[in-house]
Parts: sequence; C-alpha cells; structure tokens
Amino acid sequence: MKWAIADKCSLDDVLSVLTENRMVYALVQEDERYRLVQADAWDPDRHTLGAFRPVEPLKSLLFRPREYLGAWTGPLADDPPGERIVFGVKNCDLSALEIHDQVFLNQDLQDPLYAEAREKTILVSCDCTGFLDVCFCPVIGEQPYPTKGFDINISPTPKGYVLESGTDRGADLLRSAKRYLEPADEDLLEARESQRATMYGKLVDNAAASGLTPRMDLRQAVEKTFDSNLWEDFAADCVECGACNFICCTCHCFLLADGVDAQSNPARCKQWDSCLFPKFACTAGGDPRPRRAQRLRNRFDKKFIFFPQVLGRYACDGCGRCTEACIGKIDIRNVLKRAVDESGVLHAGSSND
Repeated sequence: MKWAIADKCSLDDVLSVLTENRMVYALVQEDERYRLVQADAWDPDRHTLGAFRPVEPLKSLLFRPREYLGAWTGPLADDPPGERIVFGVKNCDLSALEIHDQVFLNQDLQDPLYAEAREKTILVSCDCTGFLDVCFCPVIGEQPYPTKGFDINISPTPKGYVLESGTDRGADLLRSAKRYLEPADEDLLEARESQRATMYGKLVDNAAASGLTPRMDLRQAVEKTFDSNLWEDFAADCVECGACNFICCTCHCFLLADGVDAQSNPARCKQWDSCLFPKFACTAGGDPRPRRAQRLRNRFDKKFIFFPQVLGRYACDGCGRCTEACIGKIDIRNVLKRAVDESGVLHAGSSND
C-alpha cells in the first residue's frame, strides 16, 4: 500500500507519531552536509530527511566502532539498546546492510550484539533528491532510491510525499498514523517515478565525468589488473590512516582487544579494524601483506572480487565517502577508471580473451 499525506495534515504529523516511545536518530544540515544525530523526538524545526546521505555511515549504529564485550569472568556488559527509529536513510547505507547481514547474521554463528541492534532499529528511508560530486551509485548497479531493506520509505515529489512500507513492522507503524494518511493517487505515483528517473540520469551524468558508466565490469577490471603498477602508484599517496575503511558504509573488519575495564578487571572489547593498517591480519606466521600497495589492492579485491563471488554483488555502494575522507586525496573513481582502462574490460560479460 502506498500512502500520501491527507489534506490539512503534514509529514511532521506522521513522523511525530512514529517516534512515540522510541529513541530517534535524524539528520540535521550543517554547512551543505548532513549529520546523523540522536534526539528524543522528531523536531520539525531542526530535523530533515536530507537530499543525500549524511557524513556518518549507518553501520555506526548497528556495528559500533567499539563495543565492550565484558569482563573475562563476568556477564556480557553494555545494556541492550531500546527500540530506536532512524530517519532519512539513503539507499547506499540501506543496501550496505546486506553486506553486514551476510557477515554477522547469515553464518553458522551470529553476532548477538549486531542481531539485537538490527532487530531494535526501525529504518525510515528516503529517496535522494540531490547528490554530492563524489556519488556514483549507478556505476555499481545501485540507484538513488530504495527498493528493499526499509521498514518505511518516503519519496518527496513536487506533488507531495509517497510513503510505503517494506516490512510488516513498517506497515503497522503507518497504520498507527493512518489518520494523517490517504491512499496515493496515480498522479502522485507517476510524479515519483519521473523524479526517480531524472535523479538517476543526473547521477549517471555525474559519474560519466569521471569516465565511469553503469554496467562496467569492475570485477574483471580489478582481477585483470592484479599485477598492475596502479596499486603502487595510488598507494604512494596513502598515509595508512584507515579513514576510507572507517567511513565506508560496507567495511566491517574488526578485531578483539583485551585489556582492563574501568574497575581494572581483565576485559575484552570489539573494535573496528582497517585493512590499510600495517600488520592487518598479521599472524604468528608473519604479515600476509607487508607492502602498502598490497593492502590497498586487497581493499579493492574484497569489494569488487570477493563479494561478487560469495554474494553476487559489490561491497561498495557508490556513496563516495572514502574519497571525501582520504587524506591522500585518493579518489576511488580514479582507481576504478584506471583499472577499467588497463584491463580493456568495459561491460559485464565482455573480455579481452
């Protein structure tokens, strides 16, 4: 069922109902960027759904940068989170959760902290109505609007808002605000499809300025340039800070660190790790990737070769956050374009063989 805002009602009326008895995360605009902030309720004077994704990746709410696992001899610490609702989630962050679900949920052993956070987080997504220069989601097979993974999606159009549920939980939530809603008519739905197509076309044009187009076979491009000098060339600018990994909406590597807690008891925590760090994945047998170029290549290998093999999709959603965060000014689009140029592989299924 697709809904519109009823006459003499507002979207703020609906969002206020959805936040009742829930912790809220919403976007605020700061200097032409959006930040994800915590609040007690939806604030129409402060909060926004955002035209494009925020600075912070959604993963930081579900797979936290550091999680205290507990003392060695005591129970698991950290009280479980209460139910919370996140507004303004964009498709890049929403799609990235498929990667995290594969790693932390869809295995023989689940991560209980991630599973609980996932269950208690209501996702209210929103179509992109703008984009940043670094955005290139069509190149990796995505689009600037969600098609799955949300509890509720909101599509702003010139003729009003379209609201739809993606889960039973989302449908129940919309029913709780039904007094402010009415069925969406065909004119409104057509306006949504037109706006979506226009925004997708603009993003395709934006990516084309970097030489990238949809359906480029990035998997073969990275595979065929495994021994290229391009990794050394780009790694020369890398300072091994890990910003690209930490800001990435799909990166999920972590390590377990042992130490002491606030009471000086032996304890353990889980914290984000970076494949660009020296000694990443180091074992008693040695460092598997002692050179920086090898570690940079490994990042692209996992995103564009490994995950297509195990999940049938790239572990990149074209959000461009890594380009914004890189101290060395390494642009992921430039790396991919050079790989495409050197490999000669343009579209999925094409080959030089």
